[in-house]
Amino acid sequence: MTDDLSKKEQMAYQYAAQNKTEQAVKLLFDLIVVYAKAKNFPKAEALREKLFEVDAMALTEIIKAAEVIEEEKNIAIDRNHLDIWAELYKTLTKEESNALYFSLKTAEYGPDEVIFQQGFRNERLYFINQGQLKLIYSQSERKTLLRMVESGMIAGEDTFFFITFCTNSLITNSNVKLSYLEREDYQKWQTEFVSLASRLADYCSRLKKNYDAAGKKNFNRREHKRITVSGPIMFQVMNASGGFIGKPFKGELSDISVGGLSFFIKTASQKNALMLLGRKINVKFRFAIGKSHIDIDRTGVIIGVINHLFSDYSVHLRFDNLLSDVVVEKLGTISHVEKEPAEHPDKGAA
Repeated sequence: MTDDLSKKEQMAYQYAAQNKTEQAVKLLFDLIVVYAKAKNFPKAEALREKLFEVDAMALTEIIKAAEVIEEEKNIAIDRNHLDIWAELYKTLTKEESNALYFSLKTAEYGPDEVIFQQGFRNERLYFINQGQLKLIYSQSERKTLLRMVESGMIAGEDTFFFITFCTNSLITNSNVKLSYLEREDYQKWQTEFVSLASRLADYCSRLKKNYDAAGKKNFNRREHKRITVSGPIMFQVMNASGGFIGKPFKGELSDISVGGLSFFIKTASQKNALMLLGRKINVKFRFAIGKSHIDIDRTGVIIGVINHLFSDYSVHLRFDNLLSDVVVEKLGTISHVEKEPAEHPDKGAA
């Protein structure tokens, strides 16, 4: 079929060279329709440009060719993609929607892969379609989780719309499927689709305000009064569905508040320690109060990992749900946890 189409294309050019404009226009239009329906849009667009060169006054065919291409593009758009980004696409015209969708490239990543890195340039705007990532800020030996990035969220907007270096890193936390827009393609819209460029920038600006507001809320949760405690703690990494991954490990409590806690682990592997960042874990420990006790069983997200001397790392956990103020007040009257929790996990995290 490809050979037949190539022969017809050459025949159209021959007609044009022989001033048989009407035949050339008809053949080029027919080819545009064939390529558009085959979803070969670059070829269809190129032939439409040729059609314009052959006869700029063939307005009926030129306009109809553009309509056919746009309609076929609209049909070809992945409906799941449209569902994920419905709030964005509902602000765009059909032509703008097609321009955005067909400018996007797709990529897939496994866990713990770097998408962009602090201190380096990034010229892509990322649209997360599936999976979970973590946005991390690094300072000296401290790694801080800024926020989790999930399906329906955008990343890289800070360096995409402004020429600057990345102030944080984006790392996958699971298998991830995403789409991305190159800055070069976005810049073309400044003349071809001015309103699309503006609407995308506005959409990203609104999302960023939401992200910043959520981040401020989480930051405020970390300002709760901390109580220094000591004693063993058992923790276990969890998957996205709430199940446990691998075996439990033991750490040493450092402090606790209604919003979270921190504990120390010992591991010779810095990579293993840093992989905890952004992970959801379950923690269990027991506070003794005379002959009685308080059992703590909480889930949360690790928002910080700090490297200390001699293979020690402090792990900072934000609870999914706040502890009761009453419980924390009681903990404030106690300085240590029972020597052994109810279960006996393996020591360390490596």
